[in-house]
Amino acid sequence: MRLFALLTLWAYQHIVSVVAFAPHDANKKTPLSEVAHKEINDPLVVVSSRRKTLQIITASIALQGATSEVTNASGGATAGGAYLLSAKQRYNQRVKAGIKGFIDLQGNIVSGNLEGLSVYFTSEEVGNWKDTSVAGYLLANAFRRSSTTPPDSLPSVKKWKAFAAEVDTLQKSLKKKDVKGVKVSYDKALGLLNEYLQSVELPSILEIN
Repeated sequence: MRLFALLTLWAYQHIVSVVAFAPHDANKKTPLSEVAHKEINDPLVVVSSRRKTLQIITASIALQGATSEVTNASGGATAGGAYLLSAKQRYNQRVKAGIKGFIDLQGNIVSGNLEGLSVYFTSEEVGNWKDTSVAGYLLANAFRRSSTTPPDSLPSVKKWKAFAAEVDTLQKSLKKKDVKGVKVSYDKALGLLNEYLQSVELPSILEIN
């Protein structure tokens, strides 16, 4: 809307300039007001000015529509709730499946059976970590009010990254077969996970489980 108003104002100023700077006989000392009156009543001047004004306004409307489409496609503020709803439909179930898989690791971790964790972290199927790590971030990134907001500044993204970082620490301990380290990281990750779930409007760990 602001761009449209600016272009309309420019069109108005163009008409004024046509009148102010219209050619006239320099040898005749005709007052500028009379020249302006003559030019503004000249059908050719009026038609030409109106035509240019119409072209400018039409172009501004087209540009405004194109800008709106780009903003909607990028999931910006103009898209509003529609974009967030679309993101939820795409990622909610994948995230919930992955979180349930993470919660289900608890039995093996408590018993010290680290071999039982390998499938969750190596498989690329929905419900395992590789897919969850992608879907979880994309869902967090959808909770924005403006398309210009950097993802890393979003509270939901910060909470996801905190959780994912602790999962990375857990995997390092897993590679070392450090049972104690795995248990410590898992407990920390569960706490961070609840914060993430709240930020993306998903049920808590207890409700998902």
